[in-house]
Amino acid sequence: MTQIPSKPQNYLDWYAKVFPALTGHGLWLRGDELNTLSADEFEKRHFRVIFARLSTYFDTADSFTQAYLYQLAADLPGVFPDLSYLPPRNDLRIFEADGIPWLLGAGTKRGACSFDWLGISNSIVQELINLPSLLVKSGIPLSKKERLARADLPLVVLGGANALYSTALWTSDPWVDGIFVGESDQAIRKLLEISRDAKASGAGKAELLHELEKVDGFLQPDQPRKIRKAIISKLDESIPHTRGPVPFVEETLGGGALQISEGCPCFCTFCAESWDRKPYRERSGSSVVETALAAKAHRGLDSADLYSFNFNMHSDFYSILWDLVPSFRSIGLKSQRFDLLAHDPVMAEVQHAVEKASFTCGLEGISPRLRKYLQKNLSDADLRRSLASIFQSKCREIKVFLIATGLEQNEDFEAFSELLRTLKSLKQAAHSGARVIFSMTPLVRFPWTPLEFEDAPVEGVYVRVIRQVMGRVQSSGFEFREAADLPEYWVSQVLVRAKDEKISEALLSAVQKSDFLYYRSVSPAFRKLFENELTISGLSTTGLLRGISPTAQESEAPWTWIETGVLRSFLRESWEQSRRFEESAYCLGRSWVKASCLHCGGCPTRFHVRDIVLAKQERAYSLDQFKERVKQQRLKEIELTFAVTAGIRSRGVSRRMLGVALARALMLEDPQLARDCRGFSGSYWGEDLDEVWLEGEEFLRLRWNGAYNGVNALQNILADPARRARIQERLGDWGQLISLVDQEACRREGKRILLTAKAQPCVESYLRKQDLKHTLRKSGNRAIYEFIPAALKKGLFRSLEVKTEADFTEIQAITGPKLTGVEIQSFCKNAFVLRNSEDWIRSRCKITQGQIS
Repeated sequence: MTQIPSKPQNYLDWYAKVFPALTGHGLWLRGDELNTLSADEFEKRHFRVIFARLSTYFDTADSFTQAYLYQLAADLPGVFPDLSYLPPRNDLRIFEADGIPWLLGAGTKRGACSFDWLGISNSIVQELINLPSLLVKSGIPLSKKERLARADLPLVVLGGANALYSTALWTSDPWVDGIFVGESDQAIRKLLEISRDAKASGAGKAELLHELEKVDGFLQPDQPRKIRKAIISKLDESIPHTRGPVPFVEETLGGGALQISEGCPCFCTFCAESWDRKPYRERSGSSVVETALAAKAHRGLDSADLYSFNFNMHSDFYSILWDLVPSFRSIGLKSQRFDLLAHDPVMAEVQHAVEKASFTCGLEGISPRLRKYLQKNLSDADLRRSLASIFQSKCREIKVFLIATGLEQNEDFEAFSELLRTLKSLKQAAHSGARVIFSMTPLVRFPWTPLEFEDAPVEGVYVRVIRQVMGRVQSSGFEFREAADLPEYWVSQVLVRAKDEKISEALLSAVQKSDFLYYRSVSPAFRKLFENELTISGLSTTGLLRGISPTAQESEAPWTWIETGVLRSFLRESWEQSRRFEESAYCLGRSWVKASCLHCGGCPTRFHVRDIVLAKQERAYSLDQFKERVKQQRLKEIELTFAVTAGIRSRGVSRRMLGVALARALMLEDPQLARDCRGFSGSYWGEDLDEVWLEGEEFLRLRWNGAYNGVNALQNILADPARRARIQERLGDWGQLISLVDQEACRREGKRILLTAKAQPCVESYLRKQDLKHTLRKSGNRAIYEFIPAALKKGLFRSLEVKTEADFTEIQAITGPKLTGVEIQSFCKNAFVLRNSEDWIRSRCKITQGQIS
């Protein structure tokens, strides 16, 4: 693993040279997403932080962590944020060949060494495999002692969902300088403010780290001490995610995570989030709706995806749905609990009314016995009722998550077979055609859960369990997927309960010898090499799977330096209860049970206890009323067509991105527009293209609330020159808004195409392939193609002219009635002699009105 030199350098010219050869034509490294600062701000804001993900841009596009961190940092005076990602696998050879640092700011094209702070967001433990390579290949030494001695290197701080389980990094000379554990936005802002002010005062890194230790959740991994995880006490008082960057990834455009709660009131023994994110806190329904409308306007949303560990727990769930329906065409609902569906049969029907076609639920244990071990609080009766209500809602798909515990016995497999028979009969009784998919993952026993005290099985135990379950699922006519490979399980289990720095040494050695990087899976070869390195270091791989003694001290269980709020004694009691295959009810108030506090220690005040125990979910409307509300919104919906000029910033992304930019520019002008806009519907020239490289004339269709007041408000705003100017300023280089037009204005025929490139022309092969017979006339440096009647009938081109000057070519054409955007880009790809086929995207193609000049 060769280290890249540490250079504070701008690689903008390099990106311009290679972007056509990068994955997705370099979209992941392009920067300039909506809601990002201009790269010019780098020189104006004197404290610079780069937030890095240990996975790729495309794998993390639907995560809001990066975008939220960016928003928090960008709002601080004097702070400039940038974002960085693990390069896609196919791009590494280009980075390596040109000596480019892997951690490269997408907005500035500057390496990590140009920044003062490197914030690493670690979401899952497997990503730690990538950390040493990313640092070394970015010119950053793995030695903290060396980093602190050099003022030219950034401070390296690791945070994220996996930070609590990063004890593999807790060594005498760690890979990172500091670790932040928590989700508090105020703590994150404080860390950045202290660091910014320290730079201004000329403080050294050691002094800065000492100051950062005053913030809850921050520790130095080589000097662990008792700290308290930084939590958000009141969710309504936290800064909501409304203005983060909008990723270019097509599948995520128009959709945005809307956090409605934090933490979980349940005590599922397998679930890290159940234990390390306590207490359970809700954002109030009114705050959720207010945040949703702000996020909709700033990020061009048409879909609100309710983010929660279990969305159907929220006290205001029904009122939130009711209030969001008029403003959001789609409401995303993901993971939910079976027991809540069982006791509220209308809930599944309400979700189906907002077009939720796929239900995702965690069954986890394959039998009642194992569900008690996992503390799922799900009886067979509740399970049957919830499944019946889902099938009756006429959903298209049910995804059921299972966990292999390693404790499965014949009685559990037989109970699972009985459940499959019940499932089949419920499906038949409801005349449901739903696709049923089971997925199973091996149980990783995490620290700060009751299962930290328990030995983890070897992979062979899980192989037997997964095979048994898969056979029974498939023989019942359902689908089965293995959610995690066994090598990934083993590596994860070793890393999450790491308590010896030899583990990080072995991991580094395995990475150096194999050059392995984690891209969604761990290879069997890397797992074997890692085990060999552990053995060489003197560690027993059997011992690494052993649970922690219930009386272990910090030296034996280093994660206990970090207090999550949950009492260690409560963890032990929960473990003992689960080993007896017994369970206790969780503490959230529900209509059918009186909840009580279990005294886990997770609630910092009695008010948190009160809010959880007395929580009550109510619905102030009937199912029919809700269905009618949704129906009326659909009936009112119309499509409006906007004539725009697609600008240079719209090149290389989908037309949905341009539609989102236009919707955002409109919605930020007036709250009424934010309520009435229903999102992007389609485009004229960009149809059926994932990447559109066409500039100039375009017609975008946006869905709109067709009520008179809504459309009238839009027309009045567009007629006001001052307001129109503000809309255009927000749209910027994405394009120019021309006017609202009728659908009849969208015509393919008679448009002028201007195609330019620094390359020699080669249109003959394209014309032959399309059988466009013609007569060629030459006049000086012009070649004029006159099509015969049979060629004109194909409806692609009416005329074509090529002008060549030295190494520059200009092609002009007049379109026929059948020429689509797909066909225009096909022509662009084949119109020039190119050294590399992907260099066609360097050409510029503009569509305008008028004849060839």
